[in-house]
Amino acid sequence: MIEKGKRLFYNNGMKTNAIKLCNSALLATLLLWQPWVAAQTNGACQAKKIDTWTQTKIAQSGNTLLVEGRQLMLAGVYAPEMGDPSKRSDPPRPLSRDAQTFLNRLLANNQMRIGIEYDEKKLDDFGRPVAHVFLEDGRNISELILEAGMGITQTSPPNLAYQACYYHAEKRAREAQRGLWRLPTAFPDLKYPIAPSSLISDADTGYRIYRGEVRKVSRSRNNYIINLDTTGIRIQRDHWPNFDYSKLEALKGQTIEVRGYGFTYQGAMYVVIQHPNVIDKLNPYTQP
Repeated sequence: MIEKGKRLFYNNGMKTNAIKLCNSALLATLLLWQPWVAAQTNGACQAKKIDTWTQTKIAQSGNTLLVEGRQLMLAGVYAPEMGDPSKRSDPPRPLSRDAQTFLNRLLANNQMRIGIEYDEKKLDDFGRPVAHVFLEDGRNISELILEAGMGITQTSPPNLAYQACYYHAEKRAREAQRGLWRLPTAFPDLKYPIAPSSLISDADTGYRIYRGEVRKVSRSRNNYIINLDTTGIRIQRDHWPNFDYSKLEALKGQTIEVRGYGFTYQGAMYVVIQHPNVIDKLNPYTQP
C-alpha cells in the first residue's frame, strides 16, 4: 500500500531540524495566546464528579502528569510525543516541547492542584492511570490543551466521556489554525498532524490523522477492512459492535480522515481503530 520507492525527502537529522524550526516559529504565537485560552470556560466540559483532589508535580509531556510518583495520562487527548533523544529513529514530534511547557505553565498558574475524574477504564494498556483532569475553578485540562492546538482529540473506548467537548475544542483550534493546526500550511513536508495517505512513507508512523480516498470496503473472518489509496484501516472483530457496516460501505469513493497509530507491516501502512468517532465522516462532533 505504501508506494514503493517513496521515502521521506530529508533524513532524520534534517527532519529533527525542521521540527526545531517549526517549534521556534510557533512558540511566540503560542505564548501570546496562552493567557487567552486559560481564561476560557465551557459548561459542556465541566466535571460530572471528582473522584479525588491531589497535587501534581510536573507535566512530563503535553498529556502526561506525574502524580504521587506515577504517570497519569490525560483522557481524551493525544499530545505530540517527546521522543527518545538517544534514538535517531525516534525524534521529538513537532511542538512536543511546547505542549509540555503549555501544560506545566497551566498547572503552575493554578498551584499544581488538580481534580481527577475516572472514566469506565481506570488504566491504559500500559497499566498507567488515565483520567479526565480538572483545575479547581472547574476548567477541563484536556479541553484547554485542545483549544490551544497543543493536542489532538483521542477516542479510546470505553472511555467516551466528554467526547463532544473535546472534538468541539479541537475543531475551534483547527479552524483558527492554532498550534499543531498551523503545521499543515507552514510545514507541509512534516505531514503532521495530518498525513496525506498518497504521500506517506514508512517514516510517517505514530499517531496521526491519515487522509485519503476510500478505495475498498470489505470484511474478512477477523476484520472489517477499509483500504485508502495507500493505507489499510482495520477493525478487529471485538469492536464490530461499535460500527454499522452499512455506513462503512457508504464511505467508498469518499475522502476521509482517520486518526490513530500508524504502523508498517510488510511494506504497508496500517491503522487499527476501535470506534467510529475516529473517522471524520462518521463522527457526529466533526460535522459542519
